[in-house]
Amino acid sequence: MKHLKTSRSQAGFSLVEVALAVAIAALAIITLLGLLPQGLEMARKTAMMVNDSNILEQITHDMENASFDLLPSQKVKKYYNDQGREVLQDAQDLAYVVEIEPQLVAALPKAEKTQPYMKRMVIRIAASSTPGFVFGTNNTLSYVTFNQLIAKTR
Repeated sequence: MKHLKTSRSQAGFSLVEVALAVAIAALAIITLLGLLPQGLEMARKTAMMVNDSNILEQITHDMENASFDLLPSQKVKKYYNDQGREVLQDAQDLAYVVEIEPQLVAALPKAEKTQPYMKRMVIRIAASSTPGFVFGTNNTLSYVTFNQLIAKTR
């Protein structure tokens, strides 16, 4: 029987090579884990923007289709769930509180006469499950504000 002699290059990986491979893999995993919180925060902000957009679109659509004379003349609060559907004030799935504030529109800038065929609706949307959420100057970072002009078309 012939005895086969194995060379060192066929024996496998050395300890140094394995340590280097593990170090490179660990560095890659740590880098990816460092990006995870940023990705989650971006996904959360995107979901909130989508919900805000859906709520704003629903409110605007309702106001544009309503009779101009039936548009609110005072502040109104509405409540929505996390899917952007309107719910009652005491609903268990309340996720958004919306305040709609009508404002008169001047015919021209700095004019005293107002435009009778147009109303500005200031729509504030807060991601809050508290029905008594207070919109004000002290907590402007906790809600977003949109302005919508509604014209009398009929």
